[in-house]
Amino acid sequence: MADAAFFEGRQTIPLPPGHEVYPLSALKTISSKMEINPVGSVVVTSIVQDQNLGDYVRELRIFSAPVTGAEPELILSVRLHALTVKQLEIMTPAAPF
Repeated sequence: MADAAFFEGRQTIPLPPGHEVYPLSALKTISSKMEINPVGSVVVTSIVQDQNLGDYVRELRIFSAPVTGAEPELILSVRLHALTVKQLEIMTPAAPF
């Protein structure tokens, strides 16, 4: 006879160590390295205030190189949050681009 708890979606067997489900953590990856090749374009959005959180937000978007007959695809989007606009300003060396 089948276990009724199984069909009702309840867990009847304890999870082994390392497989427990925990609430979302405030811990986040603080360092990551990635290589994207080739890059078609890089877009840095303007700084806007997040109306829900009250902080400031800016995105860095990296698109693929264009392919004939297709639009570039978004490869990576990084959303940055800060308490002040100044923290999201982009600093560059004093050199012509």
